[in-house]
Amino acid sequence: MKNAVHCGSLESERYWREEDLATLPSIPDARAMAIVQAMDEMLFVFCGNGDILLTRHGMDKAQYDYLQSLKYAFKTNMNPLTLGAGEPGTMQNALNVFELLGRLDPGQEPDRLIPEGSLLEPFAVLPGTQEAVRRYKLLPGLPDEQTVRKVNTKTYSAAMRDRLSLPNIAQIVHSVEELLQSGQKLLERGPFLIKDEYGVSGKGNQLVDSERMLRRIAGYLESSRNQDKRVLFVLEPLLDRETDFSCQFHIDPEGRISILSVQQLVNHGFAFGESHSPEPSLLERLDREGYWEIMHNIGRELYADGYYGDVCVDSMLLRDGSLAPLVEINARKSMSLIKHNVDRHLKQEGMHTCLIQVPLATMGEVRYGELLQRMEETGILFSLEEGEGVIPLTSGTLQPADPSRSSGSSKGKLYAALAYRNEDRKNKLTGKLDESLLRTGYTILR
Repeated sequence: MKNAVHCGSLESERYWREEDLATLPSIPDARAMAIVQAMDEMLFVFCGNGDILLTRHGMDKAQYDYLQSLKYAFKTNMNPLTLGAGEPGTMQNALNVFELLGRLDPGQEPDRLIPEGSLLEPFAVLPGTQEAVRRYKLLPGLPDEQTVRKVNTKTYSAAMRDRLSLPNIAQIVHSVEELLQSGQKLLERGPFLIKDEYGVSGKGNQLVDSERMLRRIAGYLESSRNQDKRVLFVLEPLLDRETDFSCQFHIDPEGRISILSVQQLVNHGFAFGESHSPEPSLLERLDREGYWEIMHNIGRELYADGYYGDVCVDSMLLRDGSLAPLVEINARKSMSLIKHNVDRHLKQEGMHTCLIQVPLATMGEVRYGELLQRMEETGILFSLEEGEGVIPLTSGTLQPADPSRSSGSSKGKLYAALAYRNEDRKNKLTGKLDESLLRTGYTILR
């Protein structure tokens, strides 16, 4: 059995985006990007014994030792993947992890860690992936990058509804004039969303609830920032959602489809908030409504278009009682698949799990090892003996390497899995986790 190399850049969509596409108004956030770049630590959940995890910034030794105590027996780099002294830091930050690996000077940790002939298990296929495969003599066997780009667009998801004869509320616009015309008609019935081709995690979804806002966006698209760029957006009426959930499945290179899990989501706005196991009533409803067959049909169409690998399909239950089975296709790994793999590793009967994120701020340096020690002293740090508690999934996201940081202030996030017997225990764990974070020197921003 070959060992696998796990790595990736989690905000994959920004690397798929063509430079000639017009963009919606947004404020660049270097601090948020620094957090995203450190989220690759969570890919340890996919590692089997002896596998290699490569992370952009290296993992804190205290986190590595803790994960080994949970029987995650992987190897990883402890130092950042850095380009030579002649390369500017801005370029390094702009590169995804595969582009970075392809440009590393010989003799860095990956050269020693990666056995020739290993399998590459990326979070998603990105520009530079094939170069990394060649440089480290990894086994080929990934879908074509252009195929991956195509199947991850919002227009592809919209077209898939027509292919499968599912209700399709999407309208695709190719010009500012079409945006204004279609947008004004949609506003007569209520607010609507403008979706960027590669929008993700709350970015690239613009809620429009007035003609004034619609005209402001149209003006932005006609401004010098978008000069000579292609206008291509998906417009959809804002759905009155009751429950967000997603289905994770895998397509193997021969086209066989395996449904892996369904996870219920608590989203903050349009961004990920929490992922937890589905209520039995939701699974019964999906059985009754032929949901699994729809997922298999999406998988078959993806395979026919040349894609295989991991898939996460976002779905919704609406307040009017109807099911929206296909909101978006994400042809990559996902936060919900990370949650599913935590469940697989724990294999505990009668225990509930959920994935959470806690937004943080710090002044000055805070030692991650101290947080783990405090959690252990408080009795909330998960151990295999106890079978209940908090599993921190990241160390680097709490105080990420942020080029824009000034005067010692820093923003970060803790990503963690909770294992608990009931809601009362869950509330106690989150309360004690907050207390541990505050006493270690973090400020909680929620």
